[in-house]
Amino acid sequence: MEELKFVVKCFVFTMLLVVLMQVKVGGYSIEAHSFHWLRKSTISQYIQSAAAGGAMALRNLGRTVKDGVASTVDGYQEGAHEKAIR
Repeated sequence: MEELKFVVKCFVFTMLLVVLMQVKVGGYSIEAHSFHWLRKSTISQYIQSAAAGGAMALRNLGRTVKDGVASTVDGYQEGAHEKAIR
């Protein structure tokens, strides 16, 4: 029963927060102001640049692994072909 009360409290809190975020201040809703702040804050720009660096590292790692596997498979196939000819 305690779990149900907790879920209902969270639901009510979330609904109140969503409704309050729609209040307009200066022509824009609080939600729009907070979204703009989150996108333009120094912390979010730092996190974005770190994420972009991580994505680039993963892309480079994937390309390196793919090229390594392809060269290994090509080398193996050439070796097997030469043994079959002999």
